[in-house]
Amino acid sequence: MELTPSETHNSSPDVTRLISQSGFVTTTAVKFGVFIAVASTIAVVAYFGAQQFLLSDDDVADDRRAVAVQRGTLLDDITASGSVSFPELESLRFDISGTVGEILVEEGESVGEGQPLILLDDVTISSLESAVANAEITLQDAGEDLAELLGGATSLERAIAESNLADARVASMNAASALAEYTSEDGADSPATTDAKSDLAEANEALADAISAAEDDAQAENELVEAAQEAYDDAVIDYSDQITGWFGSVVSEIDRATESSALLESWGTTVDAIFEESTATVDSPPDDPSTPWNESVVWVWTHLTPYPILTNCEYTSYTARCPSAEISDYWDAKVTAEEALIEAQDDAAAAAKAQQVLIDAAQDAVETAAEDVVDTVNDVEINALAATLAEKLELEKDFEKTLVTLNDLDSLEIKLATAAVNEANALLQNAKSELASANMSAPFTGIISSISVEPGDPVSRSTPTIDILDPSVVTLDGTIDEIDVLSLKIGDTVAVTLDALPDQILTGVIDEIGDGVNQQGIIEFPLTIALTPPDGIELIEGLSATATIVLNRINNALLIPLQAVGGSFTQATVDVVTENGFTTTNVKLGASDDFLVVVESGLSEGQEVLMTVTESVDPFQQLFGGGGGGIRIPGGAFTGEARRPGGGGR
Repeated sequence: MELTPSETHNSSPDVTRLISQSGFVTTTAVKFGVFIAVASTIAVVAYFGAQQFLLSDDDVADDRRAVAVQRGTLLDDITASGSVSFPELESLRFDISGTVGEILVEEGESVGEGQPLILLDDVTISSLESAVANAEITLQDAGEDLAELLGGATSLERAIAESNLADARVASMNAASALAEYTSEDGADSPATTDAKSDLAEANEALADAISAAEDDAQAENELVEAAQEAYDDAVIDYSDQITGWFGSVVSEIDRATESSALLESWGTTVDAIFEESTATVDSPPDDPSTPWNESVVWVWTHLTPYPILTNCEYTSYTARCPSAEISDYWDAKVTAEEALIEAQDDAAAAAKAQQVLIDAAQDAVETAAEDVVDTVNDVEINALAATLAEKLELEKDFEKTLVTLNDLDSLEIKLATAAVNEANALLQNAKSELASANMSAPFTGIISSISVEPGDPVSRSTPTIDILDPSVVTLDGTIDEIDVLSLKIGDTVAVTLDALPDQILTGVIDEIGDGVNQQGIIEFPLTIALTPPDGIELIEGLSATATIVLNRINNALLIPLQAVGGSFTQATVDVVTENGFTTTNVKLGASDDFLVVVESGLSEGQEVLMTVTESVDPFQQLFGGGGGGIRIPGGAFTGEARRPGGGGR
């Protein structure tokens, strides 16, 4: 029989190990063991009696499986299915009636904007050209009639006179407004002076703000430079202390500026060589004046310190020290501090220069505003504005006289003749437009998707002729449910796969989200995705496609199956596999994708937890690829990305 989860906590290591190796212990074997124990000692009888009670056959076996805690990526995404369409599809029709003469393109052919597609036959074109000629004659006759009525005053002259009068009136009003800006009553400032003084005050305020900001910025930059200088000085001292502390040598300014490996190279040796030689020396040697280091100091490190001194090492640990690594680390810290100091000095200089540019610009604005104030009270300019107003008023009177003279003609007859001219001109423009429509051209660059007519077929406004589409504008039309629609917005990036191209992922963006539609009690929202066509492949209308929109991605997360989580709503727990069975541990959980959950604290990567598996569906086998085995044989793992179930919703 097997141990229950609660009994496993109390079982001895030997008994648990026996159960883990053999898989079961028969009742007869246990009773025989108890019998032998009674014959030996009462204490052993009590011990094995307790084991027999704990290993009762009535307990339910623990069928959970062990799965390793591993790091992976948790994806929160939505999927939507739909089909490919080409919204830029236009069915072309002629604006006039006629007969097809020649078709210049074929289905599937690429065409450019303005390229001729269909020509009508010669009979239709001749009829249209005749209509243009007749309209030109009609317009000419109507113009001659109007000229006779005007008696020398043409409509062009009248139009010019009206235009000149309107312009003169506008010029007079503008001149009066300009003069009013620079004049006032009772000696008060004119509107222009008031505005100019206000601009000057704002410019002075802006200059003061620029100076104050420059001073504050300079102080802040200086504090950063001082802090960087202090950090650099400390790093230089720390590096010097390393050389002095390990070797007992006096550190010069040149030594402080020399990288540790280069410094030891100038000594003709290495850190490891010095300490290896000292380690091999039994007695404390006297200092050799010919070497830059103190042999006695080095010998103390290698023989009298409570922890070993390592050579040919990469780092210092809690149990041993590595001189070469520590000296190198302090040199790196000194270099980093020096770079930070240079950067702080450069930033301070750049900030000062930028602030000076702002101050100079503000000073220029003050000077310009002061000049504008002076200009608003300049008598010469004000007199010039008054003279301009008088000139415009006189010119307005002259244009009024001219227009009165022209209006003395019979206005009703002139209006009728003018209307006839306008009508004839409209007929001419319509005839020219219909003649131009005899040649059908491509409205945009695209592909001819279908041709519905042949040479000799009659056409009119209701006759479809050619369908042209723009293959560069491709959309995916699908739907999304109301649970997910609030998570989307226009412009979101979408990954699209086509059933026809299963191994290729296309890029798209959400172009439109429509209003909700009730489909048998389910609210669905139309979704349009602008799709980037793949290079070298021509898509066709109606291809099935699936769009995936990633809402959130948690990388390098510590993950376990939700089936391994127990406890309560306020305090989640997991059973962690140990040598003697398992132990229940409190954990803090994060985001979940309905199968896997992020562990924020309480577990570490590589530990194994117990996961409940149902008999009907084995998610451990499906998602993790692990084999069988209960808690007696810990195993199983999961890797890669964990994705929330898609299919158009969560």
